[in-house]
Amino acid sequence: MKKNGLILLVDDDSAIRELFSTCLSQEGYEVLEAATGLEGLQLAQARQPDLVLLDVGLPDMSGVEVCRQIKSDPKLQDVFVAFCSGEATSDTHKVSGFQTGADEYLVKPFGLQELVARVQTLVRLRNTTAALRASEEHHRRLIDILPDAVCLIHPKGHLLAVNSQAVAMLGYSNTDELLHKSIFALTPAEEHDRIKHDIVVALKAGIIRNVEYIMLKKNGAPFRVELSATVSLGINNQPAGLLSVVRDITERKQAQEDLEASEERFRQLANHIREVFWMSNADKSKIIYVSPAYEEIWGQTCSSLYSSPRNWVDAIHPDERKLVLEKSLTKQLAGEYDEIYRIIRPDGSIRWIQDRAFPIRDASGNIYRIVGIADDITKRKQAWDALGESEARKRAIMQAALDGIITIDHEGRMIELNAAAEKIFAHSRPKLIGENVMEVVPTSFRAWFQNGLANCFTGDKGPTLGSRIEMPALRADGSRFSAEFTITRIRLTGHPMFTLYIRDITQLKRTEAELRSLPQRIIKAQEAERSRIAQELHDGINQLIASVKMRLRKVEGNLPDLKPAAREILQRCDRLLVKVLEENRRIAHNLRPTDLDHLGLAAAVGSFCSEVQLRTNLQFQCRLPVSSRRLPPVVELHLFRIVQEAINNIEKHARAKSVTVHLRYQEGSAILNIQDDGQGFDPKTLKAGKKMRHGLGLTNMRERALSLGGNYEIKSAPQQGTTITVRVPLAVAQRSTAPKRKRTAAI
Repeated sequence: MKKNGLILLVDDDSAIRELFSTCLSQEGYEVLEAATGLEGLQLAQARQPDLVLLDVGLPDMSGVEVCRQIKSDPKLQDVFVAFCSGEATSDTHKVSGFQTGADEYLVKPFGLQELVARVQTLVRLRNTTAALRASEEHHRRLIDILPDAVCLIHPKGHLLAVNSQAVAMLGYSNTDELLHKSIFALTPAEEHDRIKHDIVVALKAGIIRNVEYIMLKKNGAPFRVELSATVSLGINNQPAGLLSVVRDITERKQAQEDLEASEERFRQLANHIREVFWMSNADKSKIIYVSPAYEEIWGQTCSSLYSSPRNWVDAIHPDERKLVLEKSLTKQLAGEYDEIYRIIRPDGSIRWIQDRAFPIRDASGNIYRIVGIADDITKRKQAWDALGESEARKRAIMQAALDGIITIDHEGRMIELNAAAEKIFAHSRPKLIGENVMEVVPTSFRAWFQNGLANCFTGDKGPTLGSRIEMPALRADGSRFSAEFTITRIRLTGHPMFTLYIRDITQLKRTEAELRSLPQRIIKAQEAERSRIAQELHDGINQLIASVKMRLRKVEGNLPDLKPAAREILQRCDRLLVKVLEENRRIAHNLRPTDLDHLGLAAAVGSFCSEVQLRTNLQFQCRLPVSSRRLPPVVELHLFRIVQEAINNIEKHARAKSVTVHLRYQEGSAILNIQDDGQGFDPKTLKAGKKMRHGLGLTNMRERALSLGGNYEIKSAPQQGTTITVRVPLAVAQRSTAPKRKRTAAI
């Protein structure tokens, strides 16, 4: 366990190690000792100390080389190195040490108090540096997962930094494509003067909030955003730019406009309907709204009802007042209030009122409002028994329903429909009334639909009666849309009638299709990004490294009198560059293996397994038949990625010793098995946390199998290993594959 810190001493002088170790241990440090450079490297990689006190002259390798290897290891990026030497004390030695990444160079001899003070300072500096790096990474990740776009805008308007949401919001493919663009290139010209003014204001005030602009996507499409920004300070506390949070408010604005339009329609409806629309709080102590029809029916002003909410009760006939009041206080809360009563107007005339109400609940389920409609039914009272309550409710439902409702007779003619049906079919009511329902059914479906209606008319249960069916329907302009139909019988004397319920499910089907295709788009994007990175490694980084390597050799060749030490440094650099080139080639090969394009699936899988076996303790047994007939490129790519993902998961999580990869062809299918003898897991209880990445890998493999029309099966149990089986029908895969892609250049 670390105390004040963990110190690694690397020195071939045992007396110095014992002296330093005793001194530092007394100061509360945990001390590790190594007599050689190799031993020091191994301890550094295993224990990751806070500070390495490193002698320059070691028996097996130079301390400078030990420092270089420590500083080049990403896992040891927080390890500080201080050289301690009594021989290599010249400025040249110090410069060489610092150039390898050393954090301090101590010249022997020095006192133990100075050693302790230097160590305390270096450990404190190391802890501060590590905390700063962790904080920067934390904030970078925090900004990148924000749902809003975040960008740093230079005072002159060009973008200095953006997060992934900004790239997606503006329709660009990657961050580099967007960086250094001017904010004026992303906005229409009419916004530029206002943006310039707002930048000046923000730089002076230090902040700007909730300013709305029009922005342009990469394809030129405009959309509305809301921006808040604060000044980011740089050197000498001078403004370095505006740290801005940008939110796409297109949907919110549309929702606001829709709400305003809805409220306007409500006002128009409430102000013009002859019924009284009213709204009160739950205990009836306050009238929140009453429509102008109240003045015509009750003969009293709306303001009088607002000021005295019991006015409507006082107007009820004395014989019915008590009962109506009791029901208004009980049934309205239960949603069962539907009463008919008489009122006495100020002029003494009597009106019959049908009053209906229902409760409105908040998000917690508590009733906070009562909404009702009071209708003057005086003129209809004599015909009420004949008409029946059901007819009144039918009209209310027809007009309030969001789904289209059409009543058809026994010959299929439309005799009634609601406003929703007019909207769905984009036909006016007069146009549809009297027409056969087949006018809204596409020609290719008419025979099937007609047969269903015929069975309904004769009383038999056809394919449409009482069931929900999905089929295309026609709008007025002849365009098709996806619809859901339900037909119910109206039981009447004589010929039957039917009610046809229609729901436009175009958006629902589009959303379902988008959800189904989303995983495949993600996989395609992954492959495109892999190919791009592999190409950039080959065309960019590898070429630069090769150029540096050639120049170093040229320098060595042009300096025949070069000192042996300098020549050794150049040769070490040459060897390091060779290693870097090999590592880049390995990375690029894993991103897009050329073996897969040129030699096929079996060769690519075998090569990948061999590479993993060389760098790990895993033992592979591969049974990969080589066929003279290649699988389609997309099939080979997906199967290779499944193998790659599975073996990476085994390497990271399984703690396995051996892996078997078996590919066979059976009954028109390609069957891939990947089996390990590792610790296994329970697939049913795979959750987030430490196994989140593992679960994402399994999901990726499953989606790749499904994209080929195949299936994916995983069998595993704790301490019993894991077996993954992928079966791809070759005929289905052949049909589902895309045109052959261009091969990536060899890395």
